[in-house]
Amino acid sequence: MTASLTGTAELKRALAEFGIQADKRIKGIVQGTAQNIRTHAIKSIQRGTKSGIVYEKTSPKRTHRASAPGEAPATDTGRLAGSIRADIEGLKAEVVADTEYAAWLEFGTQNIQPRPFLVPALEVERPKWNARLNAVVEDAAKGILK
Repeated sequence: MTASLTGTAELKRALAEFGIQADKRIKGIVQGTAQNIRTHAIKSIQRGTKSGIVYEKTSPKRTHRASAPGEAPATDTGRLAGSIRADIEGLKAEVVADTEYAAWLEFGTQNIQPRPFLVPALEVERPKWNARLNAVVEDAAKGILK
């Protein structure tokens, strides 16, 4: 019995091309998902429902409605929302809220109940992320990755 394998050079080229195309698409998915998480977190702070207490603030004098526990923080100065950024490098992305009090709001403290904004944004994007990655795998299996 004799067996031979032909087309190995073509197969190697096809696999290399698959890797390049998959890498491009996955990088795009990583970048898009990180930006979507960032956008959702910012919008939840700026526009989300707020049902906490109303109080007067000074410097400048204004009325402020706080968020209730479990709601995204209520924007006041815009500093928290303005600090949220997506750091993207290749296939890695981090969405960061770069203020000293961001973690206190997200997770709470012994004196403050959590006002999450990043984890809910991540959870909104999780099914979309999974669907986009599954589409890449399905396209690769069909041989139509572009």
